Amino acid sequence: MLSSRTRSLLPAAGLAFSVLAVACAPGAPGVCVADPTAAGCSDSSGATVPGHSTSASADAGVSVGPTSAGSSPADAGSSTASNGSGNGSTQPDAGTTTGSTGSGSTGSTGGTATTQTSGTADATQLPAATTAQIPLTAEYDALNVPALAAGATYKDPTTGVKIYKISSSSFPASSPTWNHDYSEGGDEISLPYNGDDKTRAVLMRDATSAFWLVDFTPGAGVGNARKLTGSGNPSPFMDLAFAFSSNPATPYYAYVSDAAAIRRIDIRTGAEAPGNNWPQTGETYGTWLHQSANDGLFVWMRGSTGGVVVMFEPSTGTKKVYTNEGINEPRIDRGGRYVAMNMNVGNAMQVYDFQAGAISWSMGGDPGIPFAHGASLQHRWMGVDWNETYPGQYTVIHPEVANSQYRLDGPANGTLVHGSGNWLQNPEDPDDQYALFDSYNYLRPQPTTVSWLAPGGMVFVNANGGRALLGHAYNNTTNYMLQAFAKTSSDGKYVLFASNMDGSSRTDLFLAEMPTK
Repeated sequence: MLSSRTRSLLPAAGLAFSVLAVACAPGAPGVCVADPTAAGCSDSSGATVPGHSTSASADAGVSVGPTSAGSSPADAGSSTASNGSGNGSTQPDAGTTTGSTGSGSTGSTGGTATTQTSGTADATQLPAATTAQIPLTAEYDALNVPALAAGATYKDPTTGVKIYKISSSSFPASSPTWNHDYSEGGDEISLPYNGDDKTRAVLMRDATSAFWLVDFTPGAGVGNARKLTGSGNPSPFMDLAFAFSSNPATPYYAYVSDAAAIRRIDIRTGAEAPGNNWPQTGETYGTWLHQSANDGLFVWMRGSTGGVVVMFEPSTGTKKVYTNEGINEPRIDRGGRYVAMNMNVGNAMQVYDFQAGAISWSMGGDPGIPFAHGASLQHRWMGVDWNETYPGQYTVIHPEVANSQYRLDGPANGTLVHGSGNWLQNPEDPDDQYALFDSYNYLRPQPTTVSWLAPGGMVFVNANGGRALLGHAYNNTTNYMLQAFAKTSSDGKYVLFASNMDGSSRTDLFLAEMPTK
């Protein structure tokens, strides 16, 4: 028997709001796989799941780079200077690469660290994903990631991918956890925005559900933390209510639903930036805010419980509204024109054609191919068919073609998975686009006797057979809001994810750096 889960979307501090129901993957047959933080839910074994050192020391494979803005937390509404002096010395062991500190000092032993500033993200340079790539917990634990300062780096034990830690117990402010939004929806990593072709802003959320922007500069670390207070700098009223611009011509813009309207802001100042048919007033409590490539077509849902989806084209000011009380959430085709409506019952789907202003086709979902927790690429939606015999198969849907859904050869990397299609790619063959999938709730998908692909890994997948491992998140929390939610930047160069660092007492945020060509 298949089931659905209710995922709590946390409102910003001081706001109360209802939860968003999200249809999702079942666990073992007959087992409740509802949100493990909700009462009465259980894990895949059937057991009830209950509710839910600040100094850095370098170890093998660790690069210690202090927070570039220093160790002082940013106050509400204030900014710390970016790329300032460092906050400590480094003591790398043999084989360690020491990244740039805020003061500009560098050093290395046993190899040279490269800092990514140009080129095009290239998943083909990652190791091919295999069923043998289990999490290397001993090697990871030896890195002592929980003790790393914000701005420090380490290398994934399996792939060698460089990973930046971008939060800590004291940065950007004191908080027992730092997390971020869902793996799909609006971009949470900006494009380089301040003219140096390097510095990006990242959206993050503290334990009180307050939102922050933090600057990240490869080789220099993190800084310029500023809290979105809603007073002079619009703040999202809950998660999935924010999206950085995906247009390389306007990387300094972001779009925010503040419960009163959908507004465009300038992230350099935090102030509202009216123009090009923004703001959209009267759009109260808009969630699932995200857009197609180059900010061409936006979509959001009025309220977190579904029923009304709005599609808006800023260049023409055209707005179209689709109402259906069975809607769970919208998912845009990042190529523009089409929006998939994930339905509350049976993981079914309806496809809305923006040009025609009507539903063009629909898909039944369970017990066939489900539409949930997938990735929204340009002219493709990808997902996992958890209704197949474990280890399942990846799936592909062509938005413009009715009944185009099909399965790819397995195995998948889990049934409890999240997909991200935020990376905007333009290959000659759309099936060469990569989506990113990660599993959740466990360090490795259950049962561990199944031959999952790169168990517990963040895996890039395309419809032409590409399977590449970015690394492992080492996140085994059962608190749904603190899951990894691995999510790419729109240029594909970075992947944002959360981790409790193999069962530590806190959750922090990380950026994995993609290879480039």
